[in-house]
Amino acid sequence: MSPVIPWSWQDFLNTIPKQISSTFSSDQLCESAALFSPELVSLQHDIPSHVQFWDISISLADLATIDQMMKSKILWDLYEHNFWFELVALDCAMMPSLWSNQDSEQLDHVWQIFPGDSELTMCAEPFPQQNQGLSLSNFQSKWEYIEKLQALLAVWPGCPLDLVEPIMPLASLSCVWAMEKKLAIFYVQSFFDTFGPLPLLPCLIPTAPCGYSSNSQ
Repeated sequence: MSPVIPWSWQDFLNTIPKQISSTFSSDQLCESAALFSPELVSLQHDIPSHVQFWDISISLADLATIDQMMKSKILWDLYEHNFWFELVALDCAMMPSLWSNQDSEQLDHVWQIFPGDSELTMCAEPFPQQNQGLSLSNFQSKWEYIEKLQALLAVWPGCPLDLVEPIMPLASLSCVWAMEKKLAIFYVQSFFDTFGPLPLLPCLIPTAPCGYSSNSQ
């Protein structure tokens, strides 16, 4: 099975066909479908009256009038989930032997990089109010996720030697930030070399400016 490239699963989400034929492009759709839960796929065949992400529900009739804060939340969610899927897709391409077995635990290994009980599907959990995971500003809390990302990327082909050695438990703030920068550069370059476009990266949780008021969630 070939790696699922980002634009393949994006095309799948735009169409989500009820039946998939046996052509090369259809095989790519099947591989993309395997990334998503059956519940999500079946749900998209219905015509909804609302769009929901996290615990936020928006009526389709109100999409043209949503405020700037809601737009920011939608964009943040798109960046966050795209980063999850693109990291999985790139790991599949870089380490195909780890994904060749259906019983592989590699996806669980990747999930550890994401905060909370992460699953690659939509959920009804409350929209996060604070930065999490790789977006944390507290380096002591952020260190855990940097360490897990480093462990994942360290075995990729072409990984620089200075990224192979794990971060020491008592590493200083400057060492953690330096490791994060090197990991980001290697990840972005690897994604570009493999797929062509630049990847989407995690962003900070949107916050309302002072004096902002809205009835939106």
